[in-house]
Amino acid sequence: MGVRVLRDKDGDSCLYCSVTMWAFGPIFYENEEPDDFLDWLKPTDARSLTDKELENKVYDWRREKESKGG
Repeated sequence: MGVRVLRDKDGDSCLYCSVTMWAFGPIFYENEEPDDFLDWLKPTDARSLTDKELENKVYDWRREKESKGG
């Protein structure tokens, strides 16, 4: 049990906690892979971050991903 990914039929996704059954964090778009974000974030558990901290981490991940061309 832990952080899981919910995906819709259009390719958007979000994170949720499989213990509390609570979705949290930003929406990840069709061209983004939340599992890649979670790997990038390790060893930090996304659930341990405040909303603002998580927002900042996702922004950093997106910026790093963009700078690498992907």
